Parts: sequence; C-alpha cells; structure tokens
Amino acid sequence: MKAEAMETETPYRSLERLIPIHLKDNPAPYYIANILREAIYRGLLADGEPLHQSLLAERLKVSPIPLREALRLLETEGLVDFRGRRGAVVTGLSAGETREIYEMLAALETNVLRIAFPSITEETMAAAEKLLDKMEAEPDCIVWRERNILFHTLLYESADRPMTLDHIARLRQQVDRYIRLHLASMREESETQHRAILEAVRARDRDAALEALSRHLEKTSRDLQNYMSKEEEE
Repeated sequence: MKAEAMETETPYRSLERLIPIHLKDNPAPYYIANILREAIYRGLLADGEPLHQSLLAERLKVSPIPLREALRLLETEGLVDFRGRRGAVVTGLSAGETREIYEMLAALETNVLRIAFPSITEETMAAAEKLLDKMEAEPDCIVWRERNILFHTLLYESADRPMTLDHIARLRQQVDRYIRLHLASMREESETQHRAILEAVRARDRDAALEALSRHLEKTSRDLQNYMSKEEEE
C-alpha cells in the first residue's frame, strides 16, 4: 500500500513549479484550479490520471475543502470527472468528440463574428494586430494558446453576447488542452490564417472574414483529429 501511495504521488511532484505562476491572493479554489488547469494543459496531469485529493492537498499546501471546490470548477470546464468511489480523474477526448466540439465552435464563432462585424473598430483591429505580433514571437505553447483566445475574443466582444462567449470559452478549454501536442505541426499555418481573418476584417469584407474563420477552425479541427486518431491507433 505504501509503495502504491508513492507511485501515485510521482505525477504531482512537478506541480510545485507552477505555484509561483499564479497569484496566491486569488480566492483559494480559483488559485488551486489555475494550477491544476495549467498542469493538465502542459501534460503534467495526463488524461485518465487519478486526482488523489489528500496527496494533491499535501503537495500544493492547501486544505481539502478549497481543493475539492477547485476540482468541481474544473469539472464544469470538462477537464475533471468525478467517478463515485474512484474519486476525481482527468478527463480525455476522443477524435470524434473533438470533431463535434469544433463543429459547435464553428457554428458559434462564425455567428458571433457576423453579429460583431459592423461594430469592430480600428482600435480593436490595431490591438488584434499587436496581439498577433506577440503570438508569433511566443515560444511557450500555453502562453500562445492564451493569446490565441484573446485574439478571437477581441473580434467577437463587440457582438455583446456574453453567454455565447462564455460557452465558446468552455468548449475551447476542453480541446485546447491538446494544443501542446499538435501546435508545432500547424503553428505557421494557423498564424497565416489569423492574418487572413484580420485582413478581411480590415477590408470590411464580412463574407471573406467569415470564410477565413470557418477554414481556420476546420483546419485546426482536422489537424487535431488526425493527431488524436494516430494516438488512439498506437
């Protein structure tokens, strides 16, 4: 039993290096959720990994109650699942589930861009361009992912559809955890696609912008599905 406990503790050792990244003055459950979410995104906690709450609390130096609340927050994001007496585990996605999520994202994002389009200002476009410059110079895939979200959100926020944007964010949290796996193979093309979207917005060509966004999401979905299918076969 002692050997089993030591074995299950091993994946948690690397969590400590994430602690300084997140501000400790955040409400405790959100602080803990930030650490665990990043650990999932970085692959430190793999799909199917059991989340032993006593070991996590000890490693992160937090009490059990806010830890459990943090796990519940991650459950609402689709990153963690509670399985009765087995406790919490890191969830995983299949290639088919990824395809379905991207189909929903494509429908939601193209619609919200359509609504936002007449209200996108020159200031917003300038901010989006600066963000793309930072993305293209960013070596860390997780920071790149955060800036990718900001780029898309900048273009959508003038639609004034907070519920839609919240739903998009939750869907992206499920698929974006795999960005570290396939970004290297698609990064250059993805950045070119971002520029094409912004160029169409600058030209005030709504149809071209919607088409560029649709192609971008479809290509990202296809690349990720191909990667995941190969992983499933192996």
